[in-house]
Amino acid sequence: MAHAVLIQVKLHPDSDIEHRHAILNDFVIPAAKALPGFQKGIWMNDGVGTGTCVVVFDSEDNAQSAVTALMPDGGPPILSSAVCEVEIEV
Repeated sequence: MAHAVLIQVKLHPDSDIEHRHAILNDFVIPAAKALPGFQKGIWMNDGVGTGTCVVVFDSEDNAQSAVTALMPDGGPPILSSAVCEVEIEV
């Protein structure tokens, strides 16, 4: 059964969108894709200072193991994180 890692981070109010996208495209997304059991991911921004990512893995064990790797030191401050079972996917 697939499981997803859900992480919310605080984005710096003065951060530049091109810089954020470069960090995601050059470092975060390749690292996520390299994790065991990676299936897909989505990175979102609410426009008022919160970034959210949902990264889906093939199993709960792989999702649990990925949490630390998806929250590296030096990244934005973590607001919350969870591992959730994927019930329905469309």
